[in-house]
Amino acid sequence: MAPSDPFGWVGATIGGKYRLDAVVGEGGFGVVYRGHHLGFDEPVAVKCLKLLGSLAPAEREAFQRMLLNEGRLLHRLSRASAGIVQALDTGAAVSPSGEWTPYLVLEWLEGAPLDHDIAARRARGGAARPLAEAIALLAPAARALEVAHAQGVAHRDIKPANLFLTDIGGRRTLKVLDFGIAKVLGELSSMTQAMAETGGALRAFTVHYGAPEQFHQRFGATGPWTDVFALALVLIEVASGNRALLGSDVTQLYIAATDPAFRPSLRGAGVSAPEAVEAVVRRALAVEPRERYRTAGELWGALEAAMAGAAAPVGAAAPAAGSSWAGAAPGAAAPGLADTAYASADAAALGPAGAASATEAPRGLAGAPPVLVSTLAPEPAPPAAPLTTMRGITASAPPSGSLPPAAPAPARRRGLLPAVVSAVALAAALGAGAVAFFQHRAPDGALPARARGGLTAPPAKAPPPPEMVRVPAGRFTMGSAKGGKSERPPHEVTLTRAFDLDRTEVTVAAYQRCVDAGRCTPSGLHGPRASDADVEQRGALCTAADPAKAQHPISCVDQAQAAAYCAFVGKRLPTEAEWEYAARGADGREYPWGNEPPGCAHAVVSRPAGQGCGALGKGTQEVGSATAGASATGALDMAGNVWEWVADGWDPGAYAKGAQTDPQVPATGSKGVLRGGSWDFSASTAKSTFRLAFDREAGDVSTGFRCARTLD
Repeated sequence: MAPSDPFGWVGATIGGKYRLDAVVGEGGFGVVYRGHHLGFDEPVAVKCLKLLGSLAPAEREAFQRMLLNEGRLLHRLSRASAGIVQALDTGAAVSPSGEWTPYLVLEWLEGAPLDHDIAARRARGGAARPLAEAIALLAPAARALEVAHAQGVAHRDIKPANLFLTDIGGRRTLKVLDFGIAKVLGELSSMTQAMAETGGALRAFTVHYGAPEQFHQRFGATGPWTDVFALALVLIEVASGNRALLGSDVTQLYIAATDPAFRPSLRGAGVSAPEAVEAVVRRALAVEPRERYRTAGELWGALEAAMAGAAAPVGAAAPAAGSSWAGAAPGAAAPGLADTAYASADAAALGPAGAASATEAPRGLAGAPPVLVSTLAPEPAPPAAPLTTMRGITASAPPSGSLPPAAPAPARRRGLLPAVVSAVALAAALGAGAVAFFQHRAPDGALPARARGGLTAPPAKAPPPPEMVRVPAGRFTMGSAKGGKSERPPHEVTLTRAFDLDRTEVTVAAYQRCVDAGRCTPSGLHGPRASDADVEQRGALCTAADPAKAQHPISCVDQAQAAAYCAFVGKRLPTEAEWEYAARGADGREYPWGNEPPGCAHAVVSRPAGQGCGALGKGTQEVGSATAGASATGALDMAGNVWEWVADGWDPGAYAKGAQTDPQVPATGSKGVLRGGSWDFSASTAKSTFRLAFDREAGDVSTGFRCARTLD
C-alpha cells in the first residue's frame, strides 16, 4: 500500500523552490518526500517532521532555531566527510492541509539502507558475511562517525536502517543518515505539556541497538561511546546476518544490553573470529561507558589491527591501532545488494514502527552529487525469543589486562531493578517497536567514582610515537582570575584519562597527504563572512598556497576540516580542557614555558614596531622553530604560529559551572573555540588560558590545529 500524504504536500512547492512529487516513507514522527529542486533541476529528499502536540508560537520559533542549528551542524560534518549524508536546507512552512511543517532538505541517494540489504541476503539464504568483508563494509561509516566524534558530536541512533549503501561516482560506499534527528525529537518532546509537567528529559533511540546509558541514565551520559556500542552491535549483525540483541519486549532488550554476565559477541552469533577481534568487540560492548573505546576511530583502528595481527605471519609486526584503516576503501563493494533504487526511508526517525533518527549538516550545494536522502518501511519486528536463548549472547569475561574489573553480576542486577520496572511499564505501550522513548528523572544509582584523590597516568603499553607527547591524567585549575571575561572564573578540572598530543601543529605537507587520499578537502580562506575580496586579497597568505611552506603549520582550515584530518590519522581533536592542561600543566603557568612574556625564541606572535625577531617575527614559521616555548610535556608552538582548533563548541558560560570532570562542550551552534594565539595576533593572546570564539565554518590565514589520541 502506498504511503499516505498527511500534510498534502504532493504536487505542491515547499520553501518556494522544492516541488514535492511523491511520498517515499512515513512514520510516527515524519514523512519523507521525493522532491525536485526547481533551481538546480535535481532530485532531493524532503523530510517533514510531525509534532507530538500543538506548539505555542514561541515554542515553534525555538524549535525552528534548534532545527536550523542541527542542520548547520550536519552541513559542517558532511563537508568534512563524504560518508555523512548532505543536508541542503531547512525551514518551516504551512502545508496545504493547514499544518505547520518543519522540514529538512537532504541529498537524494540511489541504493538501499543496510537493513534492507541484510533482509534481502537473508531471504536468499546467505545473510552472513566473512568477518573481514563486514569490517571493510562498515569502515566508511566508522570513518564518518570519527569525524563527528572528533568534534564531540554523537549520532545516538546508529543501526542498519541509518546506514545507506549507495553508488557515488561509480563506487559502492556507505553513508550515515539522520545525524541530529534523535536530538531534535527529544527537544521537541520536551516542549510538550506532559514533559513540562513532569520536568523529565526524553531520550529517543532504537531499542535493538541501544546502549545501557540510553536505557537508563544511571550508566552515565550518552556520547561518542554510545555510537561505539551500537556500531559493535551492527558489526555482529552484518557478519552473522542476525541481530546481536534479541528479545520479545523492551525489558528483555534492556537486560540484554546491560547484564555484564551475558554480552553479545561474534562467536556467540556463529561468526568465526580471532580471539583478538573478540576482545575488541567485548570492550566496545562494555556495560560501563568509561570502559569502552571513546570514539569510532579508536574502535575501528583496534579492529583492523586485530584482524591484521591475526592474519600476519609469525614474527611479523601487526599495525598499531589507529594506523590507516585497511578496510576503509570507499569503493568497498557490498556483494548481494540489489540494484533497485531506494529512497532511504528511515522509519526510525519517523516513527515508533521504525527507528529514531538524527540529522546534521553537509557541505554546500556546489558539487553535490545527485541529492536526496531518507525513509522507507518500518524495520521488521524482531523474532520473539526467550531471553535465555538470545542469539549472539555469550557469557564472557573482559580480556585480561584490558579493562577494569566489572562489578559482580548479582550486585549489578540489583542496581538495575528500578529501571527494569520502568521498562516493564513502557513495554506494554511500545510492544516490539523499534524506537523507545525513556523519561529520566533523578538517577537512582551512581556510577563508580572515576576520580578519587590525585590521578596519575595508567601504565602505558608503549611510549608515544616521536611526533607526539604524553600527557598524564590529572587535576588542574582551568581559567584565570586575571584573564578576560570568558576565562573567568578559574575552576578545578579533572581529566581522568591520559592522552597523547601532537608535539607540533599539523604541517602543510601532512595535511596534503590527507587531501591526496581523498579524505580531506583542500584548505583555503573561506567562511560565512569571507567575501570574494577577502579571498582574493588574503587567500595568498594561506600556508598551502606557498610551495616553500611545506613544513609550516597548515592554515585556512575550519573545525570540520581539522577533525577530518585527525580522523584520517586515527586521532581526534583535543578537548578545550585537554589543550589547556597540556599547555599550562598543573602548576598554573601563564604561558606554556612559564610566567614571563614571550621572547623571540618562545613564540611566533605579532610584535610591536621596533621589536625585531628576525625570521620569527614575519608570518608563520616551520613548526617547532620556537624551541624555548616548549610546554612541560614537551609540546611546541602551543603559543603562537597559528591558532589551534579544539573539539568543543563555544559556551561563554561554561566556566561558571564550577568544578568539572572531563568537560567538553558539544559542537553545536555556529561558534567553535581557538586556542594559543598566532603570528598575526599580539602576545597577550598566546596565554594558555586565552579563548577565542570563531565561526566553525571559517578557515582563516591563522587557523590551524594539532591532534590528540586517548590512551587505553
